Amino acid sequence: MSTRKCPFHVRISETEDHLVQSLGDKLYHCSTEVLKNRPTFRVGISGGSLVQLLTRALISRKIDTANWKFFFCDERYVPDDDAESTFNAYRTEMHANLPNFKESQLIKADTALSLDACACDYAARIIDEFGSSCPIFDLLLLGMGPDGHTCSLFPDRSEFKIHTEKLVIPIRDSPKPPPERITFTLTLINNANDVVFVVAGASKADVVKSVFLDGDKSFPSACVEPTHGKLALITDRAAGAKILSHKCGC
Repeated sequence: MSTRKCPFHVRISETEDHLVQSLGDKLYHCSTEVLKNRPTFRVGISGGSLVQLLTRALISRKIDTANWKFFFCDERYVPDDDAESTFNAYRTEMHANLPNFKESQLIKADTALSLDACACDYAARIIDEFGSSCPIFDLLLLGMGPDGHTCSLFPDRSEFKIHTEKLVIPIRDSPKPPPERITFTLTLINNANDVVFVVAGASKADVVKSVFLDGDKSFPSACVEPTHGKLALITDRAAGAKILSHKCGC
């Protein structure tokens, strides 16, 4: 029986192009509503395939990101110009494809500091940007691994269930290289107004079912349940194969 408390909306796309379109629609509607009332749209972004998917979605929907600020839901503890840096991946992709993009829109972690100081400094920077000790992101875009991890919160690790008072924590023994990272905590993630998982690939079909239908809390992704916000899943047919026949929420 599912232990999931938070209802969610699911959109399963037939092709990657349709997935990009669905993501673009979400980005457009979410940012438009926020910018009606506030001068800045604040979004948390994740690495991996989302780097190109997000950029393609912004281009396809012709979204003006001049008033956006991008934060990193997690970051590898490497120099800014390292090939493993999520900041560097987005900087490269956005400079190449978004003509009006400014690097200052990427609110990055200072990986020149010690790992602990890097996590503390990034939390302080987020608090400063929001002007609140309880930041509420307008939107978080999350990925999910075949092991059910999201951000740098991994199963069979204590980090995703402790540090409830912290916003950003250091990770020293990531099962995926590089081992050292910083990551948003569930406290910060679940305080967001909108959280969207973007998941693709047949290798993730089992865990998508376990997370979204079964609510199996041994997977960090299943612990993402916005306290007052909305939760959505955008997936391709391969990753969503095992939930196609179920009504997943509204």
